[in-house]
Amino acid sequence: MLMPPTADEIKESLKRLRRGYALARPTTVLTALAEPVQTFLSRGQEFDTQSPGHVEYLAHLLHRTVRQLAEGERLYLEVDLNLRPEHRYATLTDRQESLAQQLKCAVKTVRRRSDQAMDTLVYLLLTESPTNPDGIPLDEVGMPFSARPPSVEPLHRFLGLHRGASVDIVCSEIPPEERPDYAAPEDRNYLRYAKFADLDTLIFARTKLAQLAPTAVVRDFAPSEYYSTGANVLMIIGGPPWNAKYREFLPQLPFHFDPHPLGQDDPLVISQLSNLTLSPRWTLRGELIEDLAVLTRITLQSTTVFLLGGCLTLGVLGAARCLLDSTQGTPNFSYLTDQVGDDDFVVVTEARRVGGITDIVDLTTVEPLLLMSRPTGADWEVLADNTKRFTRDGRRTSWV
Repeated sequence: MLMPPTADEIKESLKRLRRGYALARPTTVLTALAEPVQTFLSRGQEFDTQSPGHVEYLAHLLHRTVRQLAEGERLYLEVDLNLRPEHRYATLTDRQESLAQQLKCAVKTVRRRSDQAMDTLVYLLLTESPTNPDGIPLDEVGMPFSARPPSVEPLHRFLGLHRGASVDIVCSEIPPEERPDYAAPEDRNYLRYAKFADLDTLIFARTKLAQLAPTAVVRDFAPSEYYSTGANVLMIIGGPPWNAKYREFLPQLPFHFDPHPLGQDDPLVISQLSNLTLSPRWTLRGELIEDLAVLTRITLQSTTVFLLGGCLTLGVLGAARCLLDSTQGTPNFSYLTDQVGDDDFVVVTEARRVGGITDIVDLTTVEPLLLMSRPTGADWEVLADNTKRFTRDGRRTSWV
């Protein structure tokens, strides 16, 4: 006899499901719902696990069950699960804020009533008879929305971008003694970008910002030539050993990079975790396996600051792609928004390069190694600590 999951297990799965696009992207049921919950809800069915029929069945079942709720409770869950066209956004936070504005109440009130409605939904799912859904057409449950491009407005707000925003990028620079001759302005073949380190990340960031915000004014600088303080967004690329601008923020951060001579790694030291030290992973033949991508956001009164760091250049590029990548950037920003809201944050995760391709983790599937946040001016708080995953010898984690 199939033992049903507990109410708490179902509720935890539903909380994961309502993050990000929720049922506007039906395949989310496969990653959000725990396997025992999927098995329980699919009882009596013969679909192959993760097949289109399996996905469609679970999505229809959830939508049909939500429709059984009284109108007052149904509204909150339809918004949470992204089934209301007038409140369709890429994140749970934006959906709940939109509903709060419509109802002219506090967001906390919406969240409280949503949690109460979820308790009712859990009860209905536990008592639901194992019959087939009633054939609701896809366009009636809101599924075609998953095929339409998502709104970029929440991402703009997350990045601090508005129409005509000014964005300054301060990219790390190669030490003078290591630069080629043509990096000097007096050289006859002077190339300004020859002094920039992390050039891959700079080009990637500029390209993505141009795609996301065509009206933004984007400028780039080396730390030695940057003296402005008026940008709406300040993006700092490269770790503090080679980026003096990054070093200016270290007193406010719960970590630092331990600088070493050229040719050696600059380990990440987490002061918040008793100076836990994390370093890139190498094979015995000196091949890089993984670096650490460190993405930080600090919000000031007039400027949103993003620090894109890593022990090596791979980690720096990984931090940028974690945020701006065309595929993984959106679910990652949705995850961070749901976890930290508008607070400052530090997220540390793995960055790998496989066959010349930088591999990006999906934070909605694989939690970060470390996530810390703070309200502006407050103390840093650890929200997730999975650092043992990185330090444990011989153990790997599946990526998506």
